[in-house]
Amino acid sequence: MNDGKRKMTERNFTKELSYYTYRDMVYGEDIESIDYPALIGIITELCDRIEKLEAERRERERQVLDNIERAIEIDKEIEDNL
Repeated sequence: MNDGKRKMTERNFTKELSYYTYRDMVYGEDIESIDYPALIGIITELCDRIEKLEAERRERERQVLDNIERAIEIDKEIEDNL
């Protein structure tokens, strides 16, 4: 299921986002910066993974319902043959 990609928990997002802080010499504040295209890429990847998991869940639910329907049919057949 990992498709050869590293797990999200193994990733260094600080590095991927090129996150850094620097001291603003004029105002004396710490300024934080990130690479917004990288952030959008991570969010897109997360959305893709969520959509894939939702599709897999829907398929499993469909299979469970199919199995339940089949079990009901078998139960009715058994009752009819008694």
